[in-house]
Amino acid sequence: MIKDWHIHVYYEAATKATAETLYKEIATAMPGLQIGRMHDQPVGPHPYGSFQVLIPNERLAEVTSWVSLNRRDLTVLLQPNTENDLKDHRDYPVWFGSAPKLNYEMFENRQ
Repeated sequence: MIKDWHIHVYYEAATKATAETLYKEIATAMPGLQIGRMHDQPVGPHPYGSFQVLIPNERLAEVTSWVSLNRRDLTVLLQPNTENDLKDHRDYPVWFGSAPKLNYEMFENRQ
């Protein structure tokens, strides 16, 4: 069962200003979403800096439609939140842009 969804918007130093703009636009265009802070360094399995947006199931179509048209060439990972982090990131993701290699080791060690 899918509890809810996350998007992770990836950026590097050269694209941080673009990511900051997108962060603000998401907050304005889709009020009420939980938007995490910007992480300039890789966190968890993510190979680049990123920020995360929590998406309730009932807002999935709205958010993914908006992000697909407004991501400004940034890579975005969309993943469900089930009770299996490894599968959520490895087997179930949807990518907007080029899919980088994620580090699944932290999840594999929990299994």
